[in-house]
Amino acid sequence: MKNIPIEKDCAFLITDRLTRKYLSGVDIADGFLILGKRMVAFTDARYFYAAKQTFQKVGIDCYLYKGVESLGEYLKEIGAKTLLLDYDKTTLKEYGVYKNFGLNIADGSALIEKARSVKDERELDCMKRACMIAQKAYHEALKFVKKGVSEIQLRDKIEALMLSYGADEVAFDTIVAFGENAAVPHHETGETVLTDNQVILVDMGCKVSGYCSDLTRTAFFGNPDVKFLSAYSAVLNANELAEENIFSTLSAKAADGIARDFLSENGYGEYFTHSLGHGVGLEIHEYPTLSPRSNAVLTDGMVFTVEPGVYFDGEFGIRIEDTVVIKNGKVERLFTDDKRLLIL
Repeated sequence: MKNIPIEKDCAFLITDRLTRKYLSGVDIADGFLILGKRMVAFTDARYFYAAKQTFQKVGIDCYLYKGVESLGEYLKEIGAKTLLLDYDKTTLKEYGVYKNFGLNIADGSALIEKARSVKDERELDCMKRACMIAQKAYHEALKFVKKGVSEIQLRDKIEALMLSYGADEVAFDTIVAFGENAAVPHHETGETVLTDNQVILVDMGCKVSGYCSDLTRTAFFGNPDVKFLSAYSAVLNANELAEENIFSTLSAKAADGIARDFLSENGYGEYFTHSLGHGVGLEIHEYPTLSPRSNAVLTDGMVFTVEPGVYFDGEFGIRIEDTVVIKNGKVERLFTDDKRLLIL
């Protein structure tokens, strides 16, 4: 069980399923957590009796939810004056309902973001295993690559391998992009078939015990030309330069700048069209974002991606993405493979 420190006379209403699971260690399809003087749970009659026993094992009292009035009455009983909500997960309609409790309403989303961004050893172990599964599946799937294979066929092979190696599920829809399709960062995997002298970009990940991995690799089928080789070298150098120079207490904006400035200095700045990275955890995109607009500061225990890329419309795209953690002040890769260009 985890906790988020909140001020006296405040209570935090947690509605998001993943955050409920993160804080309590208990996963139920529907319900609420309230953090106040202590953590309590509410769920309706569909789940109540089973949930009550499970919550009791971790020292959390569970109450029967009989409608939103149940929450209001409990908040009144504990003397809460301010109700914190996760604005990232609260609809305008829900806000209006909770406003009727007569309490001050405040945004607690930053508390959730910062808590979930720092992983403990158990969480990190799950993510390491998810990374190893993804890495193994990618390199094994490359043996399946041949002229005439389709993006969908390669995607299905990759996802089947991840599941066979112990993943609970895929972390997101796997992207496989051949040739000019790789110039679209979020290409929708389709029926395109592989031909000679084409780039192969794969963006993939899986979950272990709810925690995600995120891996992107770019290979080449055939004989790459000088333009591709030069661009690949620049992206790889940007990736490695960032990982070597990102450290705890560095701003996420400055981290993004390490790779962005390098690519700009080498003539590729206009082709790097997205942020350097994003946090990874129970969700594939979490706090912090490593971008020119980010206000985040990196700290030990944060897990995020380092994924510089360049995209030439109608020609090809290149992205090299690692999932990394900051440990003892420095970046540690959660993958172990060689990122030098694979020519198939």
